[in-house]
Amino acid sequence: MRRAGLVTAVGQALAGFGLAPGDKLVVGLSGGADSVALLDALVLCGVPVVAAHLDHALRADSAADAELCRQHCAARGIAFHTERRAVRDCAGNGLEAAARDARYAWLREIRCGVGARFIAVAHTRDDQAETFLLRLLRGSGRVGLGAMAPLAGDLLRPLLAVSRASVLAHLQERALRWREDPSNQDTGFLRNRVRHELIPYLETHFNPRLREALAQSAALLADEAALLAPLADGWVSQPEPGRSELSLERLRQAPPALARLALRQAIGAAGGLRGVSFRHVDTLLRLARGSAPSGRSLALPGGRAAHLDFDRLRIGTRQAPPRPFAVVLDVPGRVELPGGRAVVAAPAAQPAPATSHSAVVAAPEGPLAVRTRRPGDRVRAHGREISLKRFLMERRVPSAARAGLPLVAVGSRVLWVPGQLIEDTRGGSRLVRLELLGHTKEAS
Repeated sequence: MRRAGLVTAVGQALAGFGLAPGDKLVVGLSGGADSVALLDALVLCGVPVVAAHLDHALRADSAADAELCRQHCAARGIAFHTERRAVRDCAGNGLEAAARDARYAWLREIRCGVGARFIAVAHTRDDQAETFLLRLLRGSGRVGLGAMAPLAGDLLRPLLAVSRASVLAHLQERALRWREDPSNQDTGFLRNRVRHELIPYLETHFNPRLREALAQSAALLADEAALLAPLADGWVSQPEPGRSELSLERLRQAPPALARLALRQAIGAAGGLRGVSFRHVDTLLRLARGSAPSGRSLALPGGRAAHLDFDRLRIGTRQAPPRPFAVVLDVPGRVELPGGRAVVAAPAAQPAPATSHSAVVAAPEGPLAVRTRRPGDRVRAHGREISLKRFLMERRVPSAARAGLPLVAVGSRVLWVPGQLIEDTRGGSRLVRLELLGHTKEAS
């Protein structure tokens, strides 16, 4: 693919993205061959661009990358943004991941600041082939093997059908300079071993057009995954941002492939699929299809957890176990609770209908206790005495919510659980009105 061919390929890719005339693009410009070629091709296509370069401060000479980018932009009258951020200081999940996350976050800051719709990044067909192999080695399914999409949210990849050889030919014909990142030669990184060792070996011994073949397979699988995705439409609900729910009965009845698809959608809706592997999805499926799954849970990447409660799978932010507490409640009196809530007690002259956050109970003389649950707790409801655990299960209170529930008790006898109507409270010599202020729906 000669220069005109590269520019034509970029123009064809842009036509498929639905850009409106005059739409501005932010171009992620690293100073490497691919991004320099992308910027040049976009300019030749007449697309308004803003270039952005983030210096990760990972090499002593990284400032030279930014200077080369500045020179390219100055020669063409392109607006240029650059910043230096030491990503090594926040590389808790790995240096590569930290650099990538910082780069995309900053590019999105620039996109919003300049009023652009999209960010153009310079992934090529060679990058796509490497990603396909990396995910194949990891055991990915159809969705993962679809690899990188030409259009993903606000990211455009106009070079995804272009080989790296074509990029280099374009740069040479245009006499454009670029810089090589020495870390791209470090075979301590798995991607570099795939690039410099595995792919050349497979090309030599199996298929000289391997990169093209792998990129083609990725595109086919992505198309098929997009076709299958609607099969699970309507399965996942989102009660609030960052949380999702899914019917356990549906998971039990669905074929395994469809159940896994629905689980991936549920996890994705609750914060994305970064770090989520087949093991997570398969473990969740086995838990959902096991006997008596309610109460089971599974930690997920990204500080999340999946909880199986009765007939629902709930996914959301992983909460630290609540600390047990017990505080004396005088009558009249008030006890402050975590999260800005409070329990208030006052004498009552007569019974009154209970609500989700108040009740009149019969209580013995003396102080009461506001506390979290304990082994051996009992309640009286519907004319019978049962364990608090069974009571909460019958009321379908999610297991994750039970440990932190505030309750009012005398010894092991629970008089009231906010949000739950304990109808039979015999055995007390006085009536006490209890109210939860600043109440939430967690116990309902």
